[in-house]
Formats: sequence, structure tokens, C-alpha cells
Amino acid sequence: MLLGLSSFTRSKYVGTLRRRTKKIGRHRMVVGFIAVYLIATYLYVMNSSFSSTLLGKAHGKSKLKDSPISDSTVRIQRIPPQQWTKEDVSAWLTEKGFSHLRNLFRVHAVSGQKLLKLDEHDLVREIHVQDEHDVSRILHEIDVLRLVMKKTSNWKSVNRAPSLPGTRMIRIYSVGDNMIYDSTLKKEISTGVPPATEVPLKAGVDKVADLIARATKELKRPVRELVASNGDPISDLIEIPDKVFALCDKDFYVFPVEHPGFKQSILLPSEDREVQVETLSTSPRVFLVADFLKPDECEYLIEFSKAKMGRSTIAEAGNEAKNGVGSARTSSTAWLSKTADPLVAKIRTRVAELVKLPMELAEDMQVLHYSKNQHYWAHHDFFDPNIYRGFVTSPGQNRFITVFFYLSDVEEGGETVFPFANGDDRRVTDFADCSRGLKVKPKAGNAIIFYSMLAKRQQEICPPDDLGCNLDVRSLHGGCDVIKGDKWAANYWIANKK
Repeated sequence: MLLGLSSFTRSKYVGTLRRRTKKIGRHRMVVGFIAVYLIATYLYVMNSSFSSTLLGKAHGKSKLKDSPISDSTVRIQRIPPQQWTKEDVSAWLTEKGFSHLRNLFRVHAVSGQKLLKLDEHDLVREIHVQDEHDVSRILHEIDVLRLVMKKTSNWKSVNRAPSLPGTRMIRIYSVGDNMIYDSTLKKEISTGVPPATEVPLKAGVDKVADLIARATKELKRPVRELVASNGDPISDLIEIPDKVFALCDKDFYVFPVEHPGFKQSILLPSEDREVQVETLSTSPRVFLVADFLKPDECEYLIEFSKAKMGRSTIAEAGNEAKNGVGSARTSSTAWLSKTADPLVAKIRTRVAELVKLPMELAEDMQVLHYSKNQHYWAHHDFFDPNIYRGFVTSPGQNRFITVFFYLSDVEEGGETVFPFANGDDRRVTDFADCSRGLKVKPKAGNAIIFYSMLAKRQQEICPPDDLGCNLDVRSLHGGCDVIKGDKWAANYWIANKK
């Protein structure tokens, strides 16, 4: 009980107790021991330097012995971040209710300075925080922590500005950037007039035009529009999201990739409903849209197309746009123009709203049927301009995106396979192999989206010695053999230009 006292102090108190014990009863002795215990505990706490492990260091002590630990905000304001102890920060986070950040730094030892600079890249790539909502909450709590440090001498060394009341930190990305790692431009904007007690970073309200002008300067390309990560145009800064997408020149919107499993909602205005787009692969960009078609629409397309089916073809090499047949593709095909049926026109509009692309760049709808043992071995949807010269109508032109929807379930087999999905760089030697990569099982009504061209180079005209510079060779994919049942599907191919 007296471990917190020096040997001199212990002798003094014990001697006093012995003398007093001779004069008082046993019950008085018990009270005395309790009193000594309380005094010893008090002296231990007040004289202790709260020994702890520094964030990112082996050992360290608090530099504020005279500050009450309950006043944790004062404590971390008065010492530089490098000297924060776990007790200092934990007490402050507990006081503020910041459970996500508290749990984070308890598990991962990072310096106080690093704690202030944590961003999406650190959280996802280095610390492996997978849940996007947890990432968002942690970043918000870090912003508030930066506010606390604003008046300290170390504030200038923290290079990321906080989100002050009435302001927002937004990140502007160029086409093709990963939307959770390195952004093209970061900017603190004022979204309104802050309370009179707060000092805004700048007076007035920023305009979208100002952001476009700044993004144009940073990207060294004319930015024509700012859109949200789901492709919706940004018209004002009141509801602007934290992540903004800059469309330059004639670039088309592409679905941003964060990580497999990431979902975002896309509004289909013509039907007043939303669909969920889920990332299946970041490279190549492959996405799943559940329930894109309704069950009766799938059944109708199958029945409507049966009488129009013919042998599926494959492109032939050369200077002319010719098609032939071969063992690599054994399915049947029907082509449906936008005037073939009102349902086709309706789905065509739905596809345009989903991918934010003009459908005058789309080919007719292709309806496909695979019977038992039929397949389409691994191939690219784009036309290699070095081989299929007759199918490339203008410099840089090619198939940009495929929207592929399943019209039926398949009892066994019939998956769509992407051998290079999510970083698999092994060479493909067997184009009939369905044992590796991402495999998407057919489910009636579901759709998958994948890009055949590189997002950042989608409008680029390639030099003669590198005609395929804008193509994504990792978009190789195939239709596996149907083992049991029948497979019905349909798709649109949409080009990047005429």
C-alpha cells in the first residue's frame, strides 16, 4: 500500500503509527491505516509522471505533470504532438467520444505528428481499415484533433488544413484516379458564412467555376465539368461531396475504384429508382449491378429473341470489317435495334443513365444464348488496331465499355471470368481456362460493367508505333462452358468516339 512513498517517508509514517497505536484502540488503528493508504495513493498519483509508451517511441513521460488528466484538451494543446503520450491522447479522445480514432491508435503505434497527417491512403493501404464508413469517421475525428492543435507552435508543421465550421475539405480527382488514395487537388472551401465567433479561412462563398479554374490549372487540361463520384454534376457547393471528379476535354465519366466490395448508389431518373454498383475488381475495372433488369423483362427478351438467333461470330484480322465463326465462340446471337421493341428502347435509356454515356456511340443490343458445353474463350472486347484494322473507324476509336446483363440463372457453369482481376499478372497460356481470376456467376437480372480502355487515356490518339496505348489489356475475359442448364444474356458495347 505504501509502495508509492520513499523509504524515508515510509519510516516516518510507520513510526508515527506505532506511537499512536499505544494510545488508541484497535478501531482507531484501522482508521489510521486507511488514512495512510489514501494519502499514499494521492502522493503517488500526483508525483507520478504517468509513465507510458509514446506513440511511435519505446518509452516516454507526459510533459505536463501539473495538469489534471481530466482536462485533456488543455494537456495536448500545451505540448507538441511528438510528446503526446497514450494517456494524453486516449483521455482526450474518450472525453470527446472519438471511439474510432481511439481504437485505431491503441492498436497501431504512430507518432503524434503522424496522427495529425493520417489520410485515406494511410488508413486503407498501411493500417488496413477496410470499412469506408470507419475511414470517414476517423478522418472526421482527425480534423477535429487538428482544430485543437491550431494554436500550438507545431500547427504550421501540420500541412493539412482542418475543416473549420462553415468550411469543407474536398478532394478533386482527375479521370481514372483511384478515388481513395492520391487525389489531384485538395482544397478547403467555404460553403457559407460561419458563426460570428468563428474566423473563416476566406470570406464569401466559393463558386464551382472557381474550382474548375483551379483544377484546370493544376491538371494542365481544360476541365469542363465537376461531378460526384457517382457521376452526378456538381451545380453548387452547398451539397458538394468530399470527393469530386474532374472531367477534362472530351473524357467520359468512369466508375471510380476504391476497393473490391465498395458500393455506391446510381439514380436512374427515368424510372425514379436507384441501383447499387459494387466494385468487383479494381484492375481491370469490373462492377456488379444487382437487379438491373426485372424478371419479366428478362423473360420477355428471351422469348422475343428466340426466333432471331443465329451463330455467334468473331472478328477477322485485316483491313476490312469481316466476321467469321470459330471454335473459340460457339454461342448463338440475335441483334436488336433500338426500334425493335419498346422494351429495348427502355433498357437502352436505362443503360445510358447508369454509365453516363451517349447511346449514339452504342452498337445494337446483342442477345446471347449458350447451350450445354458452349462458351466464348478468353478475349478482349476492344479491337486491337494492329490486327483488326477494319473495325477501327477513326484514330483512337474503340469499344470503351461493356454493359453485360444476365437474362437467366445457370445451374452449373457459364460464369464470366476475368483472369487478370485484382492484380493477377500471371501470363495466360490457356484461353479456355476458367480456373483462375474473378468468376461472376450468372443471375437473372444482374448486370456487370467493365471497361476495355484505360480511363486516363480514353480519348488519346496513339502514335503509330504504339496503336494500342489507350487499351486495357487486363480486361481480358471469357464465357465459361455451360455444364448444366442454359445461359441467356445480353449486352451493349459503347465506344469512346465515332
